[in-house]
Amino acid sequence: MKPVRCFALLLLALLAACQPQATQPTVDRQAERATLPDVTTVQKWQQVATISEAENNAPSIIPLDNGDYRLFWNAPSLNGIGSATSPDGLRFNTDGGARLINAPAGQSDCAIGQPWVIQMANGYRMYYQGQPETCDAAVSALALDARIFSAFSSDGHDFSRDSGIRVDVGNITDLTAAGRGRVIQTDDGTFRMYFTAFLPDKGTTPYIMTATSVDSLSWQVEPIPLLEGAYDPTALQIEETIYLYASYLSGNTLLLESDDSLTFTPTAWLEFYDTANNPIPSLNSIDIIDVIDGSLVIYGSGAGTNGIATFKQVIE
Repeated sequence: MKPVRCFALLLLALLAACQPQATQPTVDRQAERATLPDVTTVQKWQQVATISEAENNAPSIIPLDNGDYRLFWNAPSLNGIGSATSPDGLRFNTDGGARLINAPAGQSDCAIGQPWVIQMANGYRMYYQGQPETCDAAVSALALDARIFSAFSSDGHDFSRDSGIRVDVGNITDLTAAGRGRVIQTDDGTFRMYFTAFLPDKGTTPYIMTATSVDSLSWQVEPIPLLEGAYDPTALQIEETIYLYASYLSGNTLLLESDDSLTFTPTAWLEFYDTANNPIPSLNSIDIIDVIDGSLVIYGSGAGTNGIATFKQVIE
């Protein structure tokens, strides 16, 4: 039976009971999974290698026109966002310099991070999280007054800021923070963004929200959240299916699927293991892509990875 829109509201209710408040930072992983008893599939992902310095996190990977891949990441030592290039999605060489740096103090994006890059007809657009406080710091967690900005590049290497704000806070959107924007282009040519937000009167409980755009610059935020208590969504489109990966403060990662980019059905929990087969309690800010050998590779950082690591699914 095709899932209906009300599934999102049902999942909100199921997961709300397990969500942490500011004074309760941990949630039992198995108790959280028990709120979705129909999701019995567990995917195991094994670390292949560590591909960045320990300071780097929040990866976003794209294929380039020449067949290579470029991975963007938070780069604190570069005062912004850096990158690395790979011939196969597995072996990376760090690119020199920064792709984009923090704006001057006093600007709304004097601290930036959490990049997400998409290919456009005439170049590449990077969406990133910008914050007006703690200038020059690395942006990892979502902070109040964070917003989503963008920058453009004709070659995928040198980026310049677009004017304006892509997803703002305040009365226009009724959000108190917005970040970690992940964008796909749907079959009809429009764009859909999945992002993390804080809502008024909800404190710092994260919500996954969605927005649409016809030009990749002006965005309309959907008022109903997709998920409560989830953050750092990652979207992967394969043919007509949208795969959404959502993280939880418990360390759980949930995979959901959709054929319309808006109505999602949960299908699997993901578990991550290091090269010695030890469980990784939480993998943060993941991205996923199908690489040159036809396999899917997840990129992320967490306890024990010592930087951004690559993971492949274990087929048992």
